[in-house]
Amino acid sequence: MTRLLLFAFLLMAIFARAQNAPLPVLCGNDAFDYILRHKYPDLHQAFQASFEENLKRAPAVANRSPLTIRVVVHVVWKNPEENLADSIILSQIAVLNEDYNRENADTANLRPVFQPVAGNPQIKFELAEIVRVKTTGTFKLNLSTGDLMSNLKSGNQGGSDPWDPSAYLNLWVCKIQPLSLGGIPLGQILGFAFPPNNLSHWPADSGAPTANQDGVALDFRVVGRNNPNTVEIPGGTGNLVVRGRTATHEIGHYLGLRHIWGDGGLLGLPNDCDQSDGIDDTPFANAQSAFDCDTSRNTCSQVEPFYGMDVPDLVENYMDYASESCMNMFTRGQVNMLQSVLAGPRSGLVQGSSGIAQAAPEAQPKLYPNPTRESVRLYIPADWPAITAIDIAGADGRIQTLPLPRATGGGQIDLDTRNWPAGWYAVRVQTANGVWTERLLVMR
Repeated sequence: MTRLLLFAFLLMAIFARAQNAPLPVLCGNDAFDYILRHKYPDLHQAFQASFEENLKRAPAVANRSPLTIRVVVHVVWKNPEENLADSIILSQIAVLNEDYNRENADTANLRPVFQPVAGNPQIKFELAEIVRVKTTGTFKLNLSTGDLMSNLKSGNQGGSDPWDPSAYLNLWVCKIQPLSLGGIPLGQILGFAFPPNNLSHWPADSGAPTANQDGVALDFRVVGRNNPNTVEIPGGTGNLVVRGRTATHEIGHYLGLRHIWGDGGLLGLPNDCDQSDGIDDTPFANAQSAFDCDTSRNTCSQVEPFYGMDVPDLVENYMDYASESCMNMFTRGQVNMLQSVLAGPRSGLVQGSSGIAQAAPEAQPKLYPNPTRESVRLYIPADWPAITAIDIAGADGRIQTLPLPRATGGGQIDLDTRNWPAGWYAVRVQTANGVWTERLLVMR
């Protein structure tokens, strides 16, 4: 599915507007649905069936240990600004861990009417590797041919080959070219993800994407909350607020969630108060938000069966298109869907590949106390592999490199945090075998 900043309507709509009228900001998720319906009808039906099957068996989520998903970030770049620094990638991982554990500071901004339905997915994202590939290629969704940026996921075509997509979340970062149809510009894709599919009866000749295309793609300008690159809002009204939540949104699609207004609108698909995302506690809406924070929106004036009354549009939800400064929650119904998908078609992503959270080995680094106010100790087990780097990234993007306790691994480092600004930090221990990351909360 796609997140699209619309630069122009279809040709008829363009002619219908005054020449000096600012172009609107609208959703373009319909672009992916359009491709599926017209180019891959069997794949579309399989995705639909998979969604409905997971909804039927969605479990109730109670107290449990977080599920851990390993993430491989592929930075595929042509120009220097596209080769994002490690600090930006670490910032993005920190945002995901906050948003998917309801530890984001702006949870307090959720309106009272929706506070009872706010859910905690309890999903942790662990950075396994950052893969960097310099390219001469270009990456674009093609409505005419139905190509879904397959070259981005292939090293032979200028992209980066995925790690095992059944065991890792592959997240590609690149410059995504604007979308067009028949030479008519439609908009700038910000992100793209495939929803889950666990059905084995796809027709062999359906032309469906291969397993190696599974994952999430993001435009380099919307990664992290410390990204210096900008995306301009059409009409000259400023730049998009970027806080790393395009990734939160797209991974929601990857784990089975739809847009809360029901995925209607562009390219001939209906968009009204009869369209549903299939989740009971997300209110109906007849359109997506316009990348703003309009909490007065109530586009479907009707009694919501779940709430027993008319409620406003849920602009705080990560699966809307509100400003990223307004997004702050998933609902409990959405959480059940996320957990169902991780117990079903994407169970291999969970550490241990069982779909059930497993205890980490005892011989793992430890960070304590966490949260902390004055000091913290990073303990490295003696039998750990050789450590190549240890660093800490703050939310502002600054990275502090720490001395190695021993070239062969093992030891401890004590840090004085009394002068550190309050907030979340990402601690990373890198070895030849991979990367261990943990979040540290400094309180005042």
